[in-house]
Amino acid sequence: MNRTFKHIAFASTLLIAAPHAMGSLLTGGNFADNCSIADWEQHGNVAISGTPGNCAAMLSVDDVVDFETELTQVVALSSGIDYLLNVDFSIDTTTTDPTLDDVFSISLLNQDFDFIELFSTDILAAQNFSESLTIAATELASYANQDWSLSFFLFDGADFDDNQSSVSIAFASLDAVATDVPEPSSLALLVLGCAGILGRKKRFFTRINNNISANQTRGGHNQ
Repeated sequence: MNRTFKHIAFASTLLIAAPHAMGSLLTGGNFADNCSIADWEQHGNVAISGTPGNCAAMLSVDDVVDFETELTQVVALSSGIDYLLNVDFSIDTTTTDPTLDDVFSISLLNQDFDFIELFSTDILAAQNFSESLTIAATELASYANQDWSLSFFLFDGADFDDNQSSVSIAFASLDAVATDVPEPSSLALLVLGCAGILGRKKRFFTRINNNISANQTRGGHNQ
C-alpha cells in the first residue's frame, strides 16, 4: 500500500469516527440534575427547588416585593444557522384574582434592546410544558446586533390582584439544527471508493511500464 492510499484510508477512518452532533450552547441548562443556577444571571426571586434528579430553577412573583423575575444567559449564535430550543417547565399560580393574569415568556434579547419572542403564556392554572422552539437564521439576520441572550421572564400582571405565580424550569437545551450533509459513513465510503480507483489506475500503469520494459529488453536481445 503506497503512502497516498494510506493517507486516504486514515482520513476515512477519521470520518467514520467523527461525532454526529454538537452539545447544547447553554451551560447549566440541566437544572433537574445539576441543582444549580450559578451559570445564569438572575434578577428578582430566582431559586433552586427540589432534590438532585428532580431539581428546577424556580422563578416567582407576587404583589409585594417581586413583580418581575428573570433568568438569562448569553448565547453565541452563528449566522446562517437555525437553532432549536428545548425547554421542560411547569407553571403554577394562586389565581386569587383573575383581573390581570401573570405572564411567562421566553425570548432572545440583544444589547440594542431588540427581542425575539419565542414563547409566551398567561398563567391561569397549574400546567406542564415541554416545548421545542425554532430560532430561524433568517430572523436573526434581520438584526444588526448579534450579541444575544436567552431570557426566561415572569411578570406580575398587576400589583392589586393578590396573585402569586411561579415557573419551575427542569431542563433547557439550545442546539444548532443539523443541515443536510452526507453522513460520515457515506463520506468514508466515497473516500474509500476514490482510493480503490487510484489503486486500479496505479496497477494499470504499472503493467504498462512492465510491458514497455519487457519489450525494450527483448528488443535489446534481438539486436
